Amino acid sequence: MKNFAIIGLGNFGATVSRELSSLGCRVTAIDSDKVKVQSLNEYAHLAILADATDRRFLENLEVDGYDCFVVSTGKDSHAAILITLHLKELGARRIIVKANSEDHARILTKVGASEAIIPEQQMALRLSQSLAKPNLIDSLPLTEDYYVAELTPPDNFINKQLLELQLLTRYHVQVIAIKDSVREQVTFAPGGQYRIKAGDILVMLGKGEDIEKIK
Repeated sequence: MKNFAIIGLGNFGATVSRELSSLGCRVTAIDSDKVKVQSLNEYAHLAILADATDRRFLENLEVDGYDCFVVSTGKDSHAAILITLHLKELGARRIIVKANSEDHARILTKVGASEAIIPEQQMALRLSQSLAKPNLIDSLPLTEDYYVAELTPPDNFINKQLLELQLLTRYHVQVIAIKDSVREQVTFAPGGQYRIKAGDILVMLGKGEDIEKIK
């Protein structure tokens, strides 16, 4: 069982705590606000009322026993930096921190964050893509150029076999999986004989500019 510690139980931290718990993970939820800690009692393995900027508290927590720390201190940028620095020095394996800006994210990375995320920015980018590209459901950047993207197939793809569409030759993209949204089934690495149905979702790998050509 994976062991996580969530520091800061605002909307983001509380949601992460509840979701990880529902997925069978062991969660330690930490905040200096008594009401927030009490609200996580039924979800977390441990719900602790404490100031995580206090290095002595983190030392007693034995941070090396956790697979990952998620730090979400809201608008208190200084607290996030201090907690991250302490966790890094105490030997935390992985530290993911919610940043308030790109500058904040760079500082967090410098002091030891494994990853600094700006959820609002990421959601805005996904929303913009889905609005601008109606058949794009979601995308995950792998590198600066390559993405894994979920698309609803264009009308001219329906009832055609993958072999007929020649996606790798014509568009330089590859279908790595197909989701059946009706039966809620996933076919990984579908063969060329797979015939696309209405209700299928194509999971594709390729450059953003090439995926964009499929509409």
